[in-house]
Amino acid sequence: MKKDFTIKLIGCAVILMMSLSGIQAQDATTTDDYNSYARFGIRGGVIIANQTFENGNLDDNAKSKFGADVAVMFNFPIGDGFFMLQPELHWLQKGSVIEDINNDDITNTFNYLELPVLLRFNFGNSVKLFAFGGPSVGYLLSGKSGGDDINRDDFEDLEWGAHLGVGVGLGALEIDVRYMAGLSDISAVDGDLSEVKNSAFGAGVTLKF
Repeated sequence: MKKDFTIKLIGCAVILMMSLSGIQAQDATTTDDYNSYARFGIRGGVIIANQTFENGNLDDNAKSKFGADVAVMFNFPIGDGFFMLQPELHWLQKGSVIEDINNDDITNTFNYLELPVLLRFNFGNSVKLFAFGGPSVGYLLSGKSGGDDINRDDFEDLEWGAHLGVGVGLGALEIDVRYMAGLSDISAVDGDLSEVKNSAFGAGVTLKF
């Protein structure tokens, strides 16, 4: 029940963002300020993810791992466009690499659907510098530890976090780097998996329409 409700909630948020973008969008040829109208974007990138094990018996010096990050986003100007509301929807791969009792590396990969709602600050016009930050909520889709599927009962469905970053853009193309902080414990059990938190650094390229 909770899974179905979460998926429906995220789906409604995406439909709402697309509807608002269509209502607010203007033809770029009718405005002198690139940041003064709503835009839709497609973003692709990579992240360097890690996990901390604050309690329990697992490796508290986990190594980082690479993961993919694919997203859609919407920019809604506030006033003259210096401020923007930027909701995004990501599919991304978090996790870490830990050592087992035989000192072999085990890669843990967690696939999330994540919805950050960011406040963006724009500087400049033709060449844009921008900074952004805001809260996020992620839904755990699936995961693997080594070659085996994770036990979903061991992990929380939802993760609360935050995205902070900066970027530069030229016309319809933007590049950003960001830090993704996991603020909630994703473990649903005590013992070896007690108090697990995600974190990641990411970089991506966005094409705006």
